[in-house]
Amino acid sequence: MSPSGRERLRKAAPYLVATAWMVLAWAFLVRGVEHPGVAYRPWAFRNHAYSDLLAMTGDRYLNGGRPLPYVEDRIEYPVLLGAALWAPSFLPGGQVVHFTASVLGLWLCLLGAIAVLRRLPGASPWWLAGTPAIAYFGALNWDLLPIALLLAAVLAAERDRPGAAGALAALGVSAKLWPVALLPAAIGELSGRRRFGALARAGGAFLAITLALNLPVALCAPGNWAWFWRFNGSRSAENSAWEVLRMKDPAVLNLLAGMFLLAAAFAAAAAAHRAAPASRARAVRLGTALVLVVWVATNKVWSPQYALYAFAAGALVAGPRWLFLSLVVVSVVDYHLAFEVRAGRNLFWFFDGWYYAEELLRTAVYAAFVAWIAVELAATGRGGEARREVPA
Repeated sequence: MSPSGRERLRKAAPYLVATAWMVLAWAFLVRGVEHPGVAYRPWAFRNHAYSDLLAMTGDRYLNGGRPLPYVEDRIEYPVLLGAALWAPSFLPGGQVVHFTASVLGLWLCLLGAIAVLRRLPGASPWWLAGTPAIAYFGALNWDLLPIALLLAAVLAAERDRPGAAGALAALGVSAKLWPVALLPAAIGELSGRRRFGALARAGGAFLAITLALNLPVALCAPGNWAWFWRFNGSRSAENSAWEVLRMKDPAVLNLLAGMFLLAAAFAAAAAAHRAAPASRARAVRLGTALVLVVWVATNKVWSPQYALYAFAAGALVAGPRWLFLSLVVVSVVDYHLAFEVRAGRNLFWFFDGWYYAEELLRTAVYAAFVAWIAVELAATGRGGEARREVPA
């Protein structure tokens, strides 16, 4: 192969690997269309092949109906994800076409996320493209959409486009809340440079897009629009370390998880505010990753696909190889225990201890990730960057 051919292959490799993971996810999960309706979930858990894309569309659109999101249909996600759930229902061909269209959309989000990472100097696209978590979780839920929007917002911020960064962050938050993780560090960095005009443009764009997407729905169907907040606020500990601690009161859990989140947000904002000039961009990335990983790790509810946010965070900050491999192992084990064993089989009494042990192991790995980010973040205030190993 010529040098130019090798270079083209090198550039294409992350996209090709990510595509292979998504094809594998589609092929493994699409079998579920043969078990429609109420039979789907038991089959999916028994065969460790569950996807919200099939379960939630099957609940709503299996018989040809397409209730208008929030107005006629209560959905436990923000409005942009409700639209992503609803839009494929207009395609002819039934559930297999709806599912395939959704996976194609998520695949495009994944390719877009990788393209963004390749435009961020020092990021590691392979953290996202190379993880088998894509095969497990890429088509489990719609998380690749907010992940792509979050990464795009980071890129816009680094390229000094505060309005675009605010708008993209708002789109991400209107899909799932996680992309708000960018805001503390971005605000801290802009205020540290006294760029209050840029901060106002970013805030104005964020507010305008958020209102444009949410206000019409909230006015038309306030109860159904607010269901996302009521539903999540009332949930108890599920599959998280809080469950191991036997903590069940939603109000207490909301307070504790909120305290961890606020502490991470404050640390991210403060570090980005005082970062040395040469390290400001990295401080924003590290602060974003810090909020994201702390939030995911200490949230009262854990779903296995949340691992995708950890891999996106690792890609942003080019985490070390040992951490990448640890997260890969934990995410794969977590999938099988959560879906194959605990949710799908009537052997919880036997696997209870195993699952609790895995919850603690998962939390320990995420704590190690937080510690690594904290060390790197501290280095940005000293005018340098700590040495980091980028996975090959």
